[in-house]
Amino acid sequence: MLLLVDVNHGALDLAEYYLKRGIKVDVYDIYKKTLKSDEAKKYYQKLKSKYDIKLFLDKPDFEKYEKVIAPIHCPIDNFVSFHEAVSQIIEEDYYNKNIICITGVKGKTTTTELIYHILKDEYKNIFLHNSNYGSITPVTLLKILEKYNYDLYVFECSLGLVKCDYGGIINIVENYKIAKNKRNALFAKYSTLKFAKKGYVNIKDIRRYNINVNANILDTENILIKNKYPLSFVYKDIEFNLNHSILGTHFIENIIFAFEICKNLMDEEKIINKIKTFRLKNRMEVEKNKYYIIKNINPGLDVKAIDYAIKDFLDIFKDGDIYIGGDFGVVCEEIDILKLKDILKKYSANYYFVGDIGKELSNYIKGKYLKSLPKTFNNNSLVILRTKIN
Repeated sequence: MLLLVDVNHGALDLAEYYLKRGIKVDVYDIYKKTLKSDEAKKYYQKLKSKYDIKLFLDKPDFEKYEKVIAPIHCPIDNFVSFHEAVSQIIEEDYYNKNIICITGVKGKTTTTELIYHILKDEYKNIFLHNSNYGSITPVTLLKILEKYNYDLYVFECSLGLVKCDYGGIINIVENYKIAKNKRNALFAKYSTLKFAKKGYVNIKDIRRYNINVNANILDTENILIKNKYPLSFVYKDIEFNLNHSILGTHFIENIIFAFEICKNLMDEEKIINKIKTFRLKNRMEVEKNKYYIIKNINPGLDVKAIDYAIKDFLDIFKDGDIYIGGDFGVVCEEIDILKLKDILKKYSANYYFVGDIGKELSNYIKGKYLKSLPKTFNNNSLVILRTKIN
């Protein structure tokens, strides 16, 4: 019998997969909160009416189970991760599916959007799923494979890769702790590299963390930047030109990963031409009227991404207004206000603070607190909000 841990991140969905195949499972709702929702209650009752399944709110005896399966961020020991369990299922039941999987700390969504943009005309029957469309847990990706039949899938996955043909770990710009300090982002993501038939990693991570891997190491450092805005750069003697919706040299990593992965499926020249027409949607918008207004509204923003955004903005425009803030509790990894405070202090800028995060920052940084964003802006402005995308 198996024990599946963490209803909040898909244990009931994974349980149904095993139960349908005659494998007995119990479920442990480790955070004791998911079944408070009517939807989760109905789902559990549906499973219980059809199968012999028990759900524990208090910790069961792990020793009596053949295998304990849990998300890699769970604060327990001696378990099989959801990434590994889902990868095994994909290998057994969906071995004929062609999958591109992207993970990392920053740039996952942008990279999957770019890969999809490059390939969508070449591969008509292609499916994209990233955090713009909902949950990116391994179990969510498994449900998609069960439900939809496509020639090619492009997935963003949280905290690691699942079984795929081409897998990219974009970066580990912040090696944050998970599982109540039992593990970290570097371990979580790099331990899943084995699930990619052909894996791609960032040379910056190899040097930053002094690690050895059996993968394609992409040189994201040996770059010649020809123009910061509109962004133009040279990589491996190839010139890449981006349109006006892309602002920030940190996007170079995303472009390189998308280019190298898509080379397996498409002609280089076609890829370069498709990159020229790529526009960022949802997470970043660049508006030009009297002033440039750059909006980065993103639930996954961390202090490194904010640092990059401010540096890029000030490098290009020299000065301007920076509106920063948003909400706490929008993703599992909470933002570190004290680290963010230190980042903001590095720059000389006119700060405007918005939302709960902004209110907290206003205790440390000189600036003006606003209840909401203004309808019009009086200078070139950078808007950084850590909140859900509407």
